[in-house]
Amino acid sequence: MKVAKANADEILKKSIEDILREIENELNTKMKDINDSLFSTPREPPHIHFNKHDSYKFETPDDTGTGSNFKGMIVYDLAVLLCTALLALAHDSLLFKNLEKDIEDGLIKIYDITNKKVFIAYDKQGDYRAETRERIERNARIILSTDGCELYGMSWNKEENKTNEDELQQTLETID
Repeated sequence: MKVAKANADEILKKSIEDILREIENELNTKMKDINDSLFSTPREPPHIHFNKHDSYKFETPDDTGTGSNFKGMIVYDLAVLLCTALLALAHDSLLFKNLEKDIEDGLIKIYDITNKKVFIAYDKQGDYRAETRERIERNARIILSTDGCELYGMSWNKEENKTNEDELQQTLETID
């Protein structure tokens, strides 16, 4: 019985390793494709390596800069989105702050042409190049700003809105 259990454990371990290598290869191939589309000359793509079922290493070899790290995370997220049954992805404008304009343009173009849903929060649209700004504006679904155009129609950090926030919280509690 002990031998059978040891054999079963070894088969399971090997199966997990094989599955992780397959996932790793698919993600790394997709990340290379995405990364290559962002540059006119080849640059190192982000790379993931699964050490075990509960351990991995993710990096862009030879580039530990902030912009590269954020680009790597976005490229990884896109690879997961495009290689799986996931339907949507969300990114915050913070991820774009340290990216080169060409990379930013390329990522927005990828978001635009994918058949899946991509939600981004962005600000300072005036900082984008014309083509990228047009893509964002064409695909925008919610545009928020000050003076009554905030989400739910008010700025929550203004003192005069504190009463409204308390009333909303009470309303939500009665719904539960």
